[in-house]
Amino acid sequence: MGATARYQVYLDPRSVGILDEASGLLPVTRSQIMREAIDAAAGRVGNLLAMFKPVNSNNYSWMDKMVGSISSGRKFKKSASERVDDIYYDK
Repeated sequence: MGATARYQVYLDPRSVGILDEASGLLPVTRSQIMREAIDAAAGRVGNLLAMFKPVNSNNYSWMDKMVGSISSGRKFKKSASERVDDIYYDK
């Protein structure tokens, strides 16, 4: 586990009871269950944020920008995989 910080949260006593019961049956602590649940939820929220957050193309190398597409001189990009299909399938 990396660096952690301490936070205070207020929880429903019934939820804490469920976690206590689970920690009694499993070889993990209540705190570990909470950390893993929050990490999983934060990962899902992060994926949602990534859909709405604009991508800064300066963070990518020139090779990363070229992956999967070619410049056709038009406003749209054609996937390289579409061109490969032409080799294997007659149209």
